[in-house]
Amino acid sequence: LMKEIIFITTQGCRVKRKDNQIVAFQEKEKIASFPINRIEKLFVFGNVEITTSAVSFLLSRNVDIFLLSQTGKLKGVITTPLKSNYNNRLKQFRAYFSEKNLYIAKFFVEKKIYQIQKFTGQDLSNYLKMLKNADSYNQILGIEGNVSALFFDHFKEYLKDKDLGFEKRQYNPPPDPVNALLSLTYSIFYSFLFSAALSRGYDPYVGFLHRKRGTHAAFVSDVMEAFRVDLTKFVGILFNSRFITLEDFKQENNTFHLKPDSLKKFIRIYHKNFIQDKDYKKQIEKFFLELEEVL
Repeated sequence: LMKEIIFITTQGCRVKRKDNQIVAFQEKEKIASFPINRIEKLFVFGNVEITTSAVSFLLSRNVDIFLLSQTGKLKGVITTPLKSNYNNRLKQFRAYFSEKNLYIAKFFVEKKIYQIQKFTGQDLSNYLKMLKNADSYNQILGIEGNVSALFFDHFKEYLKDKDLGFEKRQYNPPPDPVNALLSLTYSIFYSFLFSAALSRGYDPYVGFLHRKRGTHAAFVSDVMEAFRVDLTKFVGILFNSRFITLEDFKQENNTFHLKPDSLKKFIRIYHKNFIQDKDYKKQIEKFFLELEEVL
């Protein structure tokens, strides 16, 4: 049975357990139901109530529950007690406190450079050389910063519709629709990788390229770097094909959000192209296997 990742975005609805189903109600009306054995993960956006019995039932079947704001910022994860695979965690800590630290930071940046090279068609071998020879954390960060800036310059040209107002990557808050959709796309994937890291026994907070600040899961952001280019290109394609346009957003407090129906439309295509895509799941699997080799 193909398990699915379920997204609940309808504001004000209530999620309950009913026999072997997880059911969403709006007022008294049932708007969706999912057999428990079909659910892989549950994402809940914004103002959605979920009963304790539904939470307990999901946890008993090893389903992680992600609580996100209406704009997709991760607020928290309800997850079963940690799997006892702590070998990876020990390897991660050992590497963090050893000379290997920089080598692993480089591993993440190298992955990103290859991705950018593929997307832009530019020859970035000089950056790869610089990365290889870098002998301090700050040098590595500098190289990553430069390549990222180069990438977003290229992305800006890649976007056909100049009225979207995209200049460069900006968040907190995103000042234009493109940045808003990038933030949402990254945030959902970050949540997804958060649970992937946990289930493989890693500590989401001990990063190599990103260093901890606040509640930021630095290790998850490290892993994100290997996928960020694909995610960004996906957002570009949505705008270029006019699947998502300016009309899909509402503007408030100097930032942009997808309208409720547009959020549903976006989640559907994101779900199909990334989240539920078999090849993509394989890519994530392959990446974690490579990482195990390096650690």
